[in-house]
Amino acid sequence: MPTADVLARLGLFVVRGFFDSETTASLLAEARSASRRPATVGVTGGSAYVVDETVRRTKWAEVSVEASSLVEERLLRLKPDLERHFGPSLVDCQVPQFLVYRPGDFFQAHRDSRRDPDAAERSRERKVAVVMFLNGESPEPREDTYGGGSLTFYGLIGDSRTNKLGLPLIGEPGLLIGFRPDVLHEVTAVTHGERYTIVSWFR
Repeated sequence: MPTADVLARLGLFVVRGFFDSETTASLLAEARSASRRPATVGVTGGSAYVVDETVRRTKWAEVSVEASSLVEERLLRLKPDLERHFGPSLVDCQVPQFLVYRPGDFFQAHRDSRRDPDAAERSRERKVAVVMFLNGESPEPREDTYGGGSLTFYGLIGDSRTNKLGLPLIGEPGLLIGFRPDVLHEVTAVTHGERYTIVSWFR
């Protein structure tokens, strides 16, 4: 399974230790104890967002304003580096979403942005997607880890013959990975443990 370094060579933006161990542990504890509600997906051909667990089965953790603001502040410091890497000028980032994937949870292959006029504004304005990991993968059940739940990318190699070849990322605590929101990607089903991540989008 590819490491973050392999995906960096294919054009993704990678920061190991984006959160130090203390901050990672604190955010993980908050996400674990927060109340949760089902995450939504955009409706094709419209601007509505709905719960559809045949496409996306995960929960939003409703963390404190302080935790969300801390993440947003750290992300905004990263803006110049993302602009140099991806090219477009960025304004700010959307409110971070804290996500919890339990066994059986997944997100089918999708893109994070749509450009059609009927799409929601928050989808159309996305220029860079970022995912931050609060815990890591383990093939065997271990405390504070998960199995399955791989963030898997498609079409990175630039060869149409390999477009259906998924490149799954090995999740690590504190890891941040950034990519263009039109890159096709999925989260495979979690097999054990709980997967904790934070996602946001720069516009």
